[in-house]
Amino acid sequence: MKYGKNVAGRTAVCLVTAFILSGCAVFPKEPASEEASGPVGMESAPIVDYRVPESAPNILIDRSGYQSQGVKCAIVRGTRLPDQFRLVDRETGDVVYTGEIEDAVYRADMKGFVGHVDFGEYSDASGGQYYLECDYIGRSYDFPIGETIYRDLFEDLYQEIIESCQEGEASVEDVLALLIACERYGGVFADENGDEVPDVMAELRRWAEQIDYNLLDAEEKALYAAALAKFSYLYQKYDLEFANLCLKRASMVYSQAQAPGQRDANTFLALTELYRATGLYTYGNRILEYKPYFLDDGSFLDENGYLYGAMTYMVTKQRVDVELCNLFMDCLLARGEEISDRHEETVGFASARENGQEDVLRQARQISGANYVLRTYQYDCITEDFVHYLMGCNLQAESFYPDEENRGSYLILLAQLASIQEYRALEEA
Repeated sequence: MKYGKNVAGRTAVCLVTAFILSGCAVFPKEPASEEASGPVGMESAPIVDYRVPESAPNILIDRSGYQSQGVKCAIVRGTRLPDQFRLVDRETGDVVYTGEIEDAVYRADMKGFVGHVDFGEYSDASGGQYYLECDYIGRSYDFPIGETIYRDLFEDLYQEIIESCQEGEASVEDVLALLIACERYGGVFADENGDEVPDVMAELRRWAEQIDYNLLDAEEKALYAAALAKFSYLYQKYDLEFANLCLKRASMVYSQAQAPGQRDANTFLALTELYRATGLYTYGNRILEYKPYFLDDGSFLDENGYLYGAMTYMVTKQRVDVELCNLFMDCLLARGEEISDRHEETVGFASARENGQEDVLRQARQISGANYVLRTYQYDCITEDFVHYLMGCNLQAESFYPDEENRGSYLILLAQLASIQEYRALEEA
């Protein structure tokens, strides 16, 4: 399915329908039968063992909320579906919007119907709490509608990672995610003291000064070298001397981490960041050693190190191998189109496999990268749909967020959506 500007209000609905038509829903299970009780004495109370069945709402929403002016959709499921749904203000109990349940389909494997609802016409800038309800199938979890949903989510996660940096507990992956988000979506990072240095860069300087890289293993050292080289590149306009010190350390740590002939995703990422920051041909030549692998295996974008490294190589101002650069560009944009065209199959597969978080996150990272290289409204909407899925609008009714192991990936996605939110606000102003 293609997205276009004339279907802005239908984008997320279409992807949600993909979830419905492809995935495996989990209806509330029947209560387990009671086990037979043993003999009861005259003065004893009956022993009754109740087992609470697993259950979930039959109206599935993004539990983190919806943008006031954005696409707002949900999945409904049940053995019987009504014709309409109601959007209810939780505080007042008033029905503020009604609409039709659309595209209801019977799923034999689920022994019930699934459909979708669209309440995108309703807007509320106040951040009020709401829920959806339908006859026969009940109501959803509560959720907010507001103007700054993505910005608020981003700020909360950003502060969480910064606190980890301050306490010396942040992973190198989280630091790298901060740097990637800052490079791509710098406008969402604050400068509270007005010194023209984003607060995130000041915090990461303290992280760079304090971390003991000797405690890292070889794989972490390669990632640390990549993060430190990226930091030095971004920080040089604020303090060139300190940036150069970081770059020297990154080069040294990279050398320590390497074994003869070693080639892996994190090493490649470190090479691209070091090459962009230094322009040294030794790093450039090592990058070219990966070229046969990239030509033979188009799945390299599935690994974060290769994905982020390819993007760094494409934007560097250093001399590059044009064929390799074009290969990265073609593969990334082709992957974006593949995700767009085959999202029904993708999300359906993800729904049936460990609830799909890893599959959806991986493809969200890829289409986010494609969107950064070639910004389209289509990719904006697909990224937003993936986030809705991850935050509860899936057939398991499960919100995977927050997730400490993947919080770097979520930070980049939320920074992108917060940036899109601000861009749209400027367009409307």
